[in-house]
Amino acid sequence: MELSKTMFMNRKMLKLAFLNLFRNKRRSLSTGMAICVGFVGLNLLGAYIYRVKRALDTTSVYSALRGHVQIFKKDALVNYAIRPERYSLSPSEISQVSDILKVHASEIEYIGRNLSGSGLLSNGSRSHPVLAFSYEAEVYARSLMQPELLKWANDWVLPSQLENIDIFKQSEDVISITPKIADIMGFQYPLSSQESAQIAARTFTGDLNAVNVELGAEHTTGLQYLEDTIILVPLKKMQELLATENIESFSLYLKSSVSFTELKKQLDRELSQLSFPTETYLYFDEKINAMYVGTLGFLIVMGSFFVFLIGTAVSLTIVNSLTMGIIERTKEIGTLRAVGFRQRDVARIFVLENIQLCLFSIVIGIVITYFIAFIVNALNIQFTPPAVSGKVQFKLGWNLFIAGVITSLVLLLTWISSIIVMRTKLKVKLIDLINDSGA
Repeated sequence: MELSKTMFMNRKMLKLAFLNLFRNKRRSLSTGMAICVGFVGLNLLGAYIYRVKRALDTTSVYSALRGHVQIFKKDALVNYAIRPERYSLSPSEISQVSDILKVHASEIEYIGRNLSGSGLLSNGSRSHPVLAFSYEAEVYARSLMQPELLKWANDWVLPSQLENIDIFKQSEDVISITPKIADIMGFQYPLSSQESAQIAARTFTGDLNAVNVELGAEHTTGLQYLEDTIILVPLKKMQELLATENIESFSLYLKSSVSFTELKKQLDRELSQLSFPTETYLYFDEKINAMYVGTLGFLIVMGSFFVFLIGTAVSLTIVNSLTMGIIERTKEIGTLRAVGFRQRDVARIFVLENIQLCLFSIVIGIVITYFIAFIVNALNIQFTPPAVSGKVQFKLGWNLFIAGVITSLVLLLTWISSIIVMRTKLKVKLIDLINDSGA
């Protein structure tokens, strides 16, 4: 009986709160517009940050050939460049790590082996210092063809990279350079004509060595300060250049259903049993990807600041509207109290009014956000972000998950603002409410 009475009262309050929205249409409209505009702004901000994050994720994993998890010899990040022989993985150590990775074959999509070194690229008339990163043709091809990369970061994949993938599979002498290096060196287009060049470098033992290579295609690093530095060299050719059979690290490309952090923890436990120390890093670790951490950190700080500004504006609008409503409806509040409504019941009616108004505004805001995101993406607006090589599309990665998070935030903000106002404004004596004195 008590439950039925409570449900009846709740329905009555919901209906009364709904009808009250139309009593002052102008105020309800202005408050609803403020909530709607704030909701749309937060959604668009979230959509932009989400898109940038996904682009950073996919370029870090696939374009940079890091994989989701990298395995190094302990302290290799600091000491590899100084003592590469000691801080690289030997053939026997490679075999031991590979045996452990075989246990996780169901979680790993494919594995890449990496080797890097500095050297001098020459075409007989010009020379240019470069940083060479190795690739395996199959790993390079699979990484470039990943749907996630083409969806979120196609601006960092040159058309020629996709067109000339087969060139790398056919020859272990073909390297890839950036357009800027091609201009510096005076190489002729198309690069797939396989113009010859040489790379000179010091081997792991300190001797000077050089190998002949052929140009096969071009790539972009996505960053201006690396465009005149990075070249991609086949792993076997890189090992020949450095006179070694070692590798610098493993890159693990995981299946989408796998938890990166959980697999890393398992690998850390299993690798700790080996006769040599190792280290594992996720692709977003600051030690191997400071650019990722810095860019995302800046966006989060910037986004938090705008969330604070928009949230404050929406909250103040709700507080102002609710306060004016209470002042204008003082006598009504007194009547409700006189017929048996408790103070908390009256407060609940006002809170429900704002919650319902907020929900209506959110529904309209979702529709507006969808159309804005659709139009912006369709316009293909190009811009050049700081430190990025070339133009990229200004794209919004809006989805229902972002809408759900923002909806929860706006509803919580509305509820808190309403509760604060009601607790401070309803502490008036019943006789004053009935007399509409408000004193």
